[in-house]
Amino acid sequence: MKNRPLLSAWSLFFCVACLLTAPRSFASWNLQETVGEAAAVIHQFKQEGKIPKSVFEKAKGVAFLRMTKGGLVISGEYGHGLVVQRLANGGWSGPSAISSSAVGIGAQIGGSETNYVFILNSEHAVRRFAHGGKVHMTGEMSGVAGPQSEHDVFLKPKSAVYVYRSTEGLFGGIAFTGSDLREAPDTNERYYHRAVTASEILSGQVAPPHRAHTLIDALSAPYPK
Repeated sequence: MKNRPLLSAWSLFFCVACLLTAPRSFASWNLQETVGEAAAVIHQFKQEGKIPKSVFEKAKGVAFLRMTKGGLVISGEYGHGLVVQRLANGGWSGPSAISSSAVGIGAQIGGSETNYVFILNSEHAVRRFAHGGKVHMTGEMSGVAGPQSEHDVFLKPKSAVYVYRSTEGLFGGIAFTGSDLREAPDTNERYYHRAVTASEILSGQVAPPHRAHTLIDALSAPYPK
């Protein structure tokens, strides 16, 4: 009992630190590292069939988010990622940076990381990211657990956003709703070496840099037979 105030104080310190430092870290993070993380996760999901082939091939866009949780009593959650759009020629746009952060109640002893892959099933869902600013993952943008097999594709009602995740080697679909995803313009500016908007990136007006091809190759790679 004597240690409870101390644990609560450390939890509060962790969460406040996350919220205070997150905007700066998001503004200065290395998007190329996220590109590599996203490429690896998407490649793994496709190779192991975690996302059904028909779902991926019909996607209008794909977003990736790596979230980190931690804290005691009061928990903090923050992360960063990217979004890409499938272009009219069948190729992919360059990555546009996104971030998210939240604070909540509940023990998160130790830190944990979760990778999310969002399959954007409609042009409207992609436009919400292209507009920049915040994307509220509520209403029709609420991410629902995506189908796990081709059989599930026919049984599951279609949603604007399907969500897939992996945490410490565990795979599966999970709902993702109520959080805000934000455009990270400073990170985009650093990555593209000039001020660019999410709309310019996702529409293909801004050519993806050569170092983004790791991600584009993973997106374009065929499913194993």
